[in-house]
Amino acid sequence: LITADNNVHFSHLVPLQIGDPPVNEPLGPDSYGYYIYDSGDLLYGVAPYYNWIEIDDRYSGDGDYLNNLQDGGNNGDNSVTVTLPFTFRMYGTDYSQITICSNGWIGMGDTDMASFRNYHIPGPGGPSPMIAGFWDDLKLTGGGRVYTKYDETGHSYIVQWSRVETYQNGTTETFQIILRDPQFYFTPTGDGEALIQYHTFNNTSSTTGSAQTHGNYCTIGIEDLSNTIGLEYTHNNSYANAAMPISNETALLITTRGSTIRMRGDVTQDNIVNLYDILTLVDYILADQVSYLNPYLADINGDGNVNVLDVIGMVQAVMDY
Repeated sequence: LITADNNVHFSHLVPLQIGDPPVNEPLGPDSYGYYIYDSGDLLYGVAPYYNWIEIDDRYSGDGDYLNNLQDGGNNGDNSVTVTLPFTFRMYGTDYSQITICSNGWIGMGDTDMASFRNYHIPGPGGPSPMIAGFWDDLKLTGGGRVYTKYDETGHSYIVQWSRVETYQNGTTETFQIILRDPQFYFTPTGDGEALIQYHTFNNTSSTTGSAQTHGNYCTIGIEDLSNTIGLEYTHNNSYANAAMPISNETALLITTRGSTIRMRGDVTQDNIVNLYDILTLVDYILADQVSYLNPYLADINGDGNVNVLDVIGMVQAVMDY
C-alpha cells in the first residue's frame, strides 16, 4: 500500500499457491517463518542445487573424523557436542554449540540425548530444537563415519554422515547438514540456514518387525525448543504435499527467506519505508556495518552486499512514490 506521504507500506501477504496438489513449491512456512525448499522447486531462485562437498578423508576429503562418536546400532547410540566457529541462530535463539548424533540429527546446544527411534516432528520425541537430516537408527560399523569441517571460504560448518548403515536392513546412507553463518547468508529474521545434501539415499527401515522399536523409515525436518513448532518434510516414507521425494543427489534448504515476517527496505522494522530507513542505512554503512541492523533488510538489490547501491535503490523507491 502506497500513501500520499511517500511511505511504502508492506502488508503481510499469504504466499501464492500454485497447483493442486502443490508442485514446485516450498514446504511452509511454519508459525515462526521457516520454509524447506527442495532442489525440485525450480520456480524459486532460493531453491538449492545439489553440489556435494566431500569431507571424508577416505574419499579425498579434508574433514575431521569424529572418532569419539561410536555407534554399533541396537541401542549402542552416541552423540558428541562440538563448538561452532560462529554463532548460529535458530528460531530466534543463538547457539555456540551443537550436538551431533550418530542417528542422523543435530541438536542445538549441548544434550546427552542419542535418540535412535525417530518420531513425527514437531513432537516430544527426540531432542529439541533439532535439525533431522536422516533421523533413523543408524550404525557406524562396517565403514560408517561422521566428519565435520569448517569451510572458511564458504562461511559454513559441514557435518557429514558418511557411508553409515541403517540398523534394520544395513543399507548405506551418505548425507550432510551444512550450517551457514548468518553473518554472510542474510535472512529476514536473522536466523541461520541449513543446507541438507543427499549423496546416497536408501530409506529402507520398514514399519514391520524390529522397526517398531527402531523407527519407521526416516524423519527429516526441523523443530523449535518447545517441540511444538516446526516442519516435517517426511516421516514413515510419507511426504508432505509440497515435498519432492528424496533420492540420490538431491538437496533441501531450511531457511526463513521467503518469509513475510519482514520485507527488504524496512530496516527500521516499522512496516514503512521512508526517509528514516534511508538515514538508518547510511549510518549502518558509515559505521562499518554495526550489528544492530539486519543485513537482509538492507540488501535492497539482493546481491549479498550492503553498500551505496542499496542506498540509491532505497532513495529511488521512496522518490518514485
